[in-house]
Amino acid sequence: MDRKFFWIIVATWLVAVTAFSVYDEDLDEDFREQGDRKGKILFPFVSIVRFANTDCASTNTMNGTCLARRECNNLNGTITGTCASRRGRCCIVSRTCGSTTNVNNTYFTSPGYPGAYAGGQTCTLIVNRCNSNVCQLRIDFLDMVLAQPSGDGVCLTDAVTITGGNTIVPTICGDNTGQTIFVDFNQDAAITITITATLATTFSRRWNMRLTQLGCDCPGIAPNGCLQYYTGLTGTINSFNYGTTPNTALSASLVTGTRQIANLNYGICIRMEAGYCAIQYSQAANDIYSFTVTGDVDGADNTVLGTTVGAVNGAACTTDFVVIPNPTVVATGVTAGTDRFCGLGFVPVQTGAKPFVLYVVTDANEGATATTPPDVSNRGFSLAYTQVAC
Repeated sequence: MDRKFFWIIVATWLVAVTAFSVYDEDLDEDFREQGDRKGKILFPFVSIVRFANTDCASTNTMNGTCLARRECNNLNGTITGTCASRRGRCCIVSRTCGSTTNVNNTYFTSPGYPGAYAGGQTCTLIVNRCNSNVCQLRIDFLDMVLAQPSGDGVCLTDAVTITGGNTIVPTICGDNTGQTIFVDFNQDAAITITITATLATTFSRRWNMRLTQLGCDCPGIAPNGCLQYYTGLTGTINSFNYGTTPNTALSASLVTGTRQIANLNYGICIRMEAGYCAIQYSQAANDIYSFTVTGDVDGADNTVLGTTVGAVNGAACTTDFVVIPNPTVVATGVTAGTDRFCGLGFVPVQTGAKPFVLYVVTDANEGATATTPPDVSNRGFSLAYTQVAC
């Protein structure tokens, strides 16, 4: 046999062995799925297939991350479909109490979710950045039902606290399904999400949070100082734990307690869309409780509750209030003369102040004081916004 031909055969054999030794089970799975390829030999040359670890839509409505099968298995993830032209697998990564993650689109769920969780332990998830280009963590409360605050608005039975980031996040509790917050990473420091659930109180708790890591150049990143960030020409902004049903707990003044969370001080921003220069705010339609921030809800009748008659603003708003910079009254076009709003109703206003932002402030006391009557059965607010074209 010609020596040159012999070495060609040897080299070909070595390449074939190498090809099968690095042969990925993802490719093997694809071959098993296609019956017309059974029994065929893989061509003995290998190209390394790479694809971006981007978001992917799974078959169960949850967002996943496009990973190789082996990567997903190593993360104890669940494969729900294919992605990247069938080269990757859509991987759902879910974590519960006592876990750590650095995977984008991780879901943080209560033990046994979607079943009820009785409580009895402090449940913690530690979130590390997946890479150095990540600046912010978006937390979507897809399902968040915890015990209501005390009648004075303090989260004593259950509580969500988020620490370690550059954003000050208030302690919240109650019903917050559908809420979203944005927390800045403090360089490489981890963000810790802690949920405290008291076993002594019988309650059907549950939660499911989606944790999305946003790159520093991501268009969806929230501006500095914005705990919440809304986009779109129209939308509805709810205060934390907003709901139309009352809190059954009594306040320190022995009156119906509040759903409004105490000790809040945060900003809510709305992205100004192209071609729009102003924004209007009004109470959510067909909801008489949609602006009940201070005052006695139980003592007000329908001629006051949820109407402009029940609206309070300016210097009278000293405890719990919403701040809207430089507003004018929509009905008259006249300046409102104040940026503070409270009471049991809301006068629709418009502002061209930029950026579009409103601030929420609540104090630590919902009971009566020497100068103010007690707040009774307040719900918080549900404000509709509409951007106005230039």
